[in-house]
Amino acid sequence: MKTAKKEFKDKSRAYQVYSFYLSVPIIFVLVMIASYFGYNNSSFGTIVLVFTIFAHVGASKLKLASKRKYVAPILMYVANIVSLLLMPVLFSNMSAGGNGDNYFSLIGLFVVPLEIIAMIFFFISAHDLKKAYPTMKQDSKDARATYLAAKRAAKMK
Repeated sequence: MKTAKKEFKDKSRAYQVYSFYLSVPIIFVLVMIASYFGYNNSSFGTIVLVFTIFAHVGASKLKLASKRKYVAPILMYVANIVSLLLMPVLFSNMSAGGNGDNYFSLIGLFVVPLEIIAMIFFFISAHDLKKAYPTMKQDSKDARATYLAAKRAAKMK
């Protein structure tokens, strides 16, 4: 049972990371579009960051993927750190009676381009994963079927 579970995790990891590498930029674009329509929710940014962390941790365990798999998550981390470092600009502007325009202009100059480059690297890394693991979807399905069969057999005993 343990070997089937480990095999399932190992064989499905490539497909899972591939899904994360595709979903992070798509979710990020949807968040940006939603913000243009006036819907701002900070939890979406947290979701993007959590997906980025999951993608990074999963990708670090893949051996056949190129080293470019690290670029996109690191760029997202840098963008988040830069936005946090710019928080004093927001606070000082708002305490002086402003509405935070300086902060948002700096975010637009530094953070948004970093995140756009990160999204491009997410797609490039997803393409690299697809090349490195061409049968990842079928391998994941087969490993899942094997794991579920072993699980059913263990329950019957």
